[in-house]
Amino acid sequence: MAEMDTQTQEVSITRTIFSAPSRVYAAFTSAEGWCEWCCEQAEVEAKIGGRLHIYTQRYNAYGEFTLLDLDRAIGFTWDGDGEPPTLIQVMLDQQANRTDMVFKIFGLLPSQDWTEFAAFLERTWGHALDNLKTVLEN
Repeated sequence: MAEMDTQTQEVSITRTIFSAPSRVYAAFTSAEGWCEWCCEQAEVEAKIGGRLHIYTQRYNAYGEFTLLDLDRAIGFTWDGDGEPPTLIQVMLDQQANRTDMVFKIFGLLPSQDWTEFAAFLERTWGHALDNLKTVLEN
């Protein structure tokens, strides 16, 4: 039996958001924040080990917070319907009138499966983060 080439994989998405880091942080750490840009309903327990559940009519995702550094960094697991589980880290860097955000998604998949999934993650999270940017800048 052949050994699978499995290693941690990463997708990194950056956005410059003309809003305070506190607003970006709140968008990931409160139910109201998630609902403004990403989903119809959310349950959020913003503490290390706290649960995250977001849902829309056709999609559910569950997670747990792994990192909370006020207005600087958020980490959580993400287990969405029909998707392999991932780990997400959001790093926030305050500049004069903006927040530079680096959104990283880490997965553990056989290498041959990662390329297609990574493209899916870039596309879906990219659209969601564009929406976050629009909501926070208006």
